[in-house]
Amino acid sequence: MLALIDPLLIPIVAITCAVGIPAVALAAHLVLRPMVRDITKAIAAGKTQANEDVERRLARLEDAYEHLDQNVTRLVEAEEFRRQLERGKEEGYGNRP
Repeated sequence: MLALIDPLLIPIVAITCAVGIPAVALAAHLVLRPMVRDITKAIAAGKTQANEDVERRLARLEDAYEHLDQNVTRLVEAEEFRRQLERGKEEGYGNRP
């Protein structure tokens, strides 16, 4: 079986493995490392942008809630005042000359 293999093929395969595999690994490291770094930075920037958007929307919701709370408080006070006025009329305080 060994007699069928070309004697020149063994050194070619050995040189290819000795030089080719490390060269491919180095090239992959030099090419893939910056790509992976850029991809991770883009993902992190996207999350940061999303967090800022969520913070902005939450601030708007808090402002809207505060505004609604103030309006409801004013309406409750106005309704209480109206009820007190009606109670006064029923008791005869509104008929003074």
